[in-house]
Amino acid sequence: MNDMTILPNIEEAMEDARNGKLSPYWQNDLYRECHRQKLSDEEQQALSELERILSETPQWSSEEELHHDMANIGGRVWYCHYWEEHYSMVQLTEDRNGRFNTAYVLDRNTSPEMRWEAALLAQKELAECMQKWGITLLDAPVPEQMKYDSLAEAASHLMQVLNDPEHITG
Repeated sequence: MNDMTILPNIEEAMEDARNGKLSPYWQNDLYRECHRQKLSDEEQQALSELERILSETPQWSSEEELHHDMANIGGRVWYCHYWEEHYSMVQLTEDRNGRFNTAYVLDRNTSPEMRWEAALLAQKELAECMQKWGITLLDAPVPEQMKYDSLAEAASHLMQVLNDPEHITG
């Protein structure tokens, strides 16, 4: 038996899945974790049970989960995109104090072309959002911060990091 059992993670995922709340993003995250190690019989059995639950119970989308989580803490989602076909996501949220956060990961197990494609799609969607929000892209580089004071700063930072998809792989 290995010291690092992922059984608790699988069991937690099963509980979420029973409630229809295991988004594709977290399903992918768990499968990646499972493929990194040899699973015990118990873990393998739990994983099979999870797959059965997932096949019978519709799950919410990653977007629905993010909107729900942000609403719960009094925040708001300005932009998000999750890719179902690979482990990638881009999001821009606002916390209840009016500060903005960015989060992003592009799957390093995909080809550089796929990462560029994902980054360009996110930039295109984000540019359309910025137009709707009435904000413009800042010319100066915006350094990575935990939180930003303005939507324009956060969105500009996101646009800038998406210019270099090779540096945001995870």
